[in-house]
Amino acid sequence: MAGEPHPSPLGVPDSEALDRWGLLFGLFTHPVMLPADAPRERSAKMREVNRRPSPLVLAGIVLLALNLRPAAASVGPLLPEIRRGMGLGTFETALLVALPAFAFAFFSMTGPALARRFGVHRATLLALFAIAIGLFARVLADDAWVFLLLSTIALGGAAAVSNLLPVLVLLHYPDRLGTLAAPYSRMLSIGFAAAAAFTVPIAHSDGGWRTGVGIWGALALLAAIPWLPLIRQDLVLAPIPRTITLVQMIRTRSCQQFSLLFSLQLLQTWVMIGWLPTLWREHGYHPGGAGVLMGVLALCTVPFTLWLPALVGARRDPRRALIVVGLCFPLGDALVLLAPHAAAVPVAIVLGVATISFPMSLSLIIRHAHSRDVALSLAGVAQTVGYFVAGLGVLGFGLLHLHLASWGWPMGLLLVLALPIPLLAARAASPSSVEDQLGVAV
Repeated sequence: MAGEPHPSPLGVPDSEALDRWGLLFGLFTHPVMLPADAPRERSAKMREVNRRPSPLVLAGIVLLALNLRPAAASVGPLLPEIRRGMGLGTFETALLVALPAFAFAFFSMTGPALARRFGVHRATLLALFAIAIGLFARVLADDAWVFLLLSTIALGGAAAVSNLLPVLVLLHYPDRLGTLAAPYSRMLSIGFAAAAAFTVPIAHSDGGWRTGVGIWGALALLAAIPWLPLIRQDLVLAPIPRTITLVQMIRTRSCQQFSLLFSLQLLQTWVMIGWLPTLWREHGYHPGGAGVLMGVLALCTVPFTLWLPALVGARRDPRRALIVVGLCFPLGDALVLLAPHAAAVPVAIVLGVATISFPMSLSLIIRHAHSRDVALSLAGVAQTVGYFVAGLGVLGFGLLHLHLASWGWPMGLLLVLALPIPLLAARAASPSSVEDQLGVAV
């Protein structure tokens, strides 16, 4: 009826606040799609149950965010020990470091798929069990390829969780998206920092690298507890009808622009997560010190993760902020090349701030679509392409470093690839909708 708010796909009335925070929260967590409504008679009952305040569910959401990075961040500080212990060759080592990017490219869409098949809470439990099983089982493996396969399972679970988080928040706290987006973002960074900083001390306390890497599976089991009571009252999600096909989306200038930008940003980020601890170790830092530096890098994102992207989304012309933050990537890479030991702390701070460039760029997607569904589709396709291309880049970086036994050439190439990021981010700030580029009304 005219003048009344139209229901959103989750049955929550659309509003300006919901549209802004729901979209930004979904974009930050790498969506492929948000769910459509379930059958009406069950949907109404589920909304009544799910919208009741529940400290246990809130704890579950926080614990889910903590689980998004440890499977990847715990490898870098102990990479030399893992390589020796598993007998990893050059290709296997480079692939291990590149696996997180590939996992987010290929497995993020499994979250909504599992939610449509089994229900959103059961899907969350399955993803958490995948993380736990992968992390616990891989430290028992003696074969390099079995270790890589189990690592893929753990990382695939983390990728699925990243897509289920916005769905869970919209189901349980549809009116508190802005309130929950901040702690979610901070918990993600804290999970990254904890895994980077504490993996080495845990490994050195008892059990070696296998204990240090495997113990993070316990965090996934802890995160599963709040969701167990909800599996009896689950909601099976239906897919959203698509008005723009995948091929059409890929052909748009906006999708190509964001895909290139995300590829370069994610390449920088995953090279940092996977290879910086080893670089610092080879330039005189103790393994524990290298892990602490990575923890500093992660914690530097906490004050800015939500504030800067929201600021960019609200400003008419955010190009200056995008350029300043984007320049931190080449600045950090240059410092690594010039003074890998002496400038380690400034590098950690500068590159920590640089990682905010990615969520800042995500907030620009709102300017390239007239509807939330198209914006989420654009974000999903561009991020999938970005993660895949970044995975290839991380793999190439590792192969080049290991083949040459040097950091100069791979870091030099990484610096060159960082130079276009500020310009590409500034260009993405110019509004240009996907619908107009395709000449369709959505």
